[in-house]
Amino acid sequence: MIEVVVAVDVEFEARVVSALGTIPDIEVIRRPADEVELLAAGAAGVGDVVVLGQHFLGADAEVVRRLHAHAVRVLGLADDPAVLTDWGVPTTVSPWATPEELAAAVRAAAAAVPTPPRPAEPPRTAGGGAPGPVIAVWGTGGAPGRSTVAAALAHTLARTAGPTVLVDADTVAASQAALLGLLDDAPQIAALCRAAASGGTAAALARHVSAIDEHFAVVTGLSRAERWPEVRPGVLAEVLTALARAYTCTVVDVSDRVDPDDPYADPHYDRHGATRAVLDRADHVVVVAAGDPIGLQRLVRLLETERGIAVRDDCTVVVNRVRAGSVGPGPEARIRATLERFAGLTGVHLVPDDRAAADAALLAGRTLTESAPHSAASRAVTALAGLLPVPDTPDAPPRRSRRRGRRRMGA
Repeated sequence: MIEVVVAVDVEFEARVVSALGTIPDIEVIRRPADEVELLAAGAAGVGDVVVLGQHFLGADAEVVRRLHAHAVRVLGLADDPAVLTDWGVPTTVSPWATPEELAAAVRAAAAAVPTPPRPAEPPRTAGGGAPGPVIAVWGTGGAPGRSTVAAALAHTLARTAGPTVLVDADTVAASQAALLGLLDDAPQIAALCRAAASGGTAAALARHVSAIDEHFAVVTGLSRAERWPEVRPGVLAEVLTALARAYTCTVVDVSDRVDPDDPYADPHYDRHGATRAVLDRADHVVVVAAGDPIGLQRLVRLLETERGIAVRDDCTVVVNRVRAGSVGPGPEARIRATLERFAGLTGVHLVPDDRAAADAALLAGRTLTESAPHSAASRAVTALAGLLPVPDTPDAPPRRSRRRGRRRMGA
């Protein structure tokens, strides 16, 4: 007896169940209402075949990938097989198929070898066309200036390494649109994730990336924090890979949080799953902390966590807003000595505090390195860019006047 899970839209559910009910060797055992119930059944090993409809509630490429990860055989039900093929469904059948044709397709799916999940990242090649580096800007809580550093770093790499895109993947407090004066309220990161779920990431890049100038682009983050479920971890990795193939460098601004809010919740639908997905996909991580006693304590504790230990061997630690007023005279030497003593860190990169330059950049809707390129903080970020594993480009892109692809505040 072949046990079948029918996950199709309501228009065809009764027809499919009725048709399969007339076949003696096939039994419909489950009819989930949405993708949550479907994935729960897949994880529990319920059924031999899942008949998945194109318009089933919540169905997309990530759902198919997770079903395949549980060795679930999936048979698509769609008028347009190309859509489900893009999702990774190997075989489809028409909703108008006869009971005999539908039964034959179910039997063939049950006899097939389970399809392995498609990798989130295409294999890299040694030759041309390999993705550029993905650099995650992470760090401690308490607003140490991650977003400011990420924007300035991306702007610098755009001038020194080649076309660079800044991605705001902070699912707690996205801020790059406000920092750069972009008035487009549509969260481009969510749009790209939706496109990736439908298998159309490459085509969506031209529509959902804001061109700041010829070499610098931005993918804006969530306009409202409660929209975090739209940034799915499984497809976010695909989005980053597509961007890495289109740009020389990809800089991703993420939240400091990585642990689930609810330890008993589905980790694939956790608010901070996006941060974990970015850190897993990143080729290099920039860890940012504030240059004060509390910020340094948080940095030491962060690097002792499981995630901190995982990135420690391939990260650059940045202490931001370094000033004598918070740690005493000679702040650079004090900070280096403290981190070497309590965390065993050497080679920490320090960015001096320059509140006036940062305020002016925020007021103008510019990055720090664009608004005040000769400030001490900008010079430190430029030096930081030179430490990162980015492609060598002997001829830096020419400096051009700023040309916006989106309206700016005050424009």
